[in-house]
Amino acid sequence: MPRTQKGKLPNAACKQESHTSRLSEGSAFDIDSLDKDFLWNAYMIDPLIEFRSKLSNEDKALLDGSRMLTSAIRGFVVTTTISAASSPLKSLNSKHPSNLTVISRLSCRRAGTRFNSRGIDDDGFVANFVESETVLWHPSGLCFSYAQVRGSIPIFWEQTTGLLPHQQKIQIIRSPEATQPAFDRHFEHLELSYGTVHVLNLMSAHKPGEVELTARYEYHIQRSPLNQALGMNNTSEHRLLQSQFDFHAETKGPGGYEAASMVRRLIQDRADSFAYLLSDATERRPTSAHGLQEPSQQESTVILEQEGVFRTNCLDCLDRTNLIQTIISQMAIELFLDHRSEHATADFWMRHSTVWADNGDALSKIYAGTGALKSSFTRHGKMSLAGAIADARKSATRLYINNFADQGRQNTVDILLGHLVGQHPVYLYDPINDYVNSELRERKHEFSTTEAIHIWAGTFNLNGKESGAREDLSPWLHPQLTKQKKPPEIVAVGFQEIVELSPQQIMSTDPVRRQLWEEAVRRTINKWAKDSAQDDYVLLRSGQLVGAALIVFVKSSVLKMIKNVEGSVKKV
Repeated sequence: MPRTQKGKLPNAACKQESHTSRLSEGSAFDIDSLDKDFLWNAYMIDPLIEFRSKLSNEDKALLDGSRMLTSAIRGFVVTTTISAASSPLKSLNSKHPSNLTVISRLSCRRAGTRFNSRGIDDDGFVANFVESETVLWHPSGLCFSYAQVRGSIPIFWEQTTGLLPHQQKIQIIRSPEATQPAFDRHFEHLELSYGTVHVLNLMSAHKPGEVELTARYEYHIQRSPLNQALGMNNTSEHRLLQSQFDFHAETKGPGGYEAASMVRRLIQDRADSFAYLLSDATERRPTSAHGLQEPSQQESTVILEQEGVFRTNCLDCLDRTNLIQTIISQMAIELFLDHRSEHATADFWMRHSTVWADNGDALSKIYAGTGALKSSFTRHGKMSLAGAIADARKSATRLYINNFADQGRQNTVDILLGHLVGQHPVYLYDPINDYVNSELRERKHEFSTTEAIHIWAGTFNLNGKESGAREDLSPWLHPQLTKQKKPPEIVAVGFQEIVELSPQQIMSTDPVRRQLWEEAVRRTINKWAKDSAQDDYVLLRSGQLVGAALIVFVKSSVLKMIKNVEGSVKKV
């Protein structure tokens, strides 16, 4: 590798000076440049980093020299040697081997195991978010790099575990209006980091659960500011694009997984426009203070930049996703070689498939507990009987791990990241800083304000009836809301006996009745809000346990201030 720091791939938003420093042979490890989205021990070293920030440059150098501050990332990295005979860069006439590297970094922001970590949080971070970078380095100094990302569908959803395959129920837990702010934060962060984002959704267009997730995904994409951006001269410049590729339907025929290559026709034009990062080594002869030329030094110069990124997802962002990302990586390398009028050998593509299959296995073990399914095809280009048997064994192992071992693994991750309730970081005594903080607390009224939140809560026993949902609820809700000194920001409504307590409902609760009453309450309180010239209310979250239901509405104006909404339902 020509770099001493494995950092985030530079993109179109980066400055030329940034490229030069990141790709330079002499660029030193800098603790100040650590990306906390991928820093898994941030909770453990944050007090030390804060303490370090108050030191002089000399003391910082001493602390860094002690190597006490260690950065930890989680994911996968491998470098395979490409012999000169198999190297696709024949025109460079080198007898030395090249290196092919894959680096995958797993985000620690919404970390966890398969069924314990799904969807998005209020800060816009998604579960199982991975940045993968393919690097091809030639001993002449020429370096190709291509980045792509994967991550859970960025809406609020959950999935329950279960002992029967494909029977784990998917539930969307927040309304579209309450989801859009977090959705927009996610893609604004991606656009800032990578440029234009092209969503490649691999989920089924027919399978229950996946259909609903896809529909909501498309709903939010259409309403994203990035999808409605205006470029120069008020011309449309979409920074968020999407393609739907039903992986299972496309690979169901006689061609099997080989049909997955048909994804090329969907994204080829966009892949060509995104390009890739290319740098080359150039010699520089620095001049000393006395005007004398010093020995020449090599430094990397950026020739071409990657202008966008593919964001690929399936349900778990593991098996289907890794196979498609392998194809996208191959497309990027083919584009690079085509620009040089060169072609790769079969041996090179075999090594490329192997490192990506290893990448898929490693990421799958972290999230689901086993290697990736379909890795036999990714590795060898065909699905053998042994590969099919291996996939069946992995699926059975996943069922056991997800139901009986994942909670313990999740607790370990939460302890490492400092997410447990009541968990506190190490405190470093600093008398000067403590004095300043004490004085600031005494004067906080000078630079901070507080505001009271008003909550209205009501409950009603429906006795299993649904006819009232079509009647006017104003006599119940309006007088109570009008009594408030200030219109409530949060309205919580509870219902008892929302369905008849029959054995069928106890075994499998029908949500239709709850949704009917949700709409009735929403209609009533929004009519009152409109008549009172107030902001409208949106559904934040609702839940149901047989006959008991809780429905929470919030004012649209306070959505941006609400975070970490959690709920749990457990039958006994």
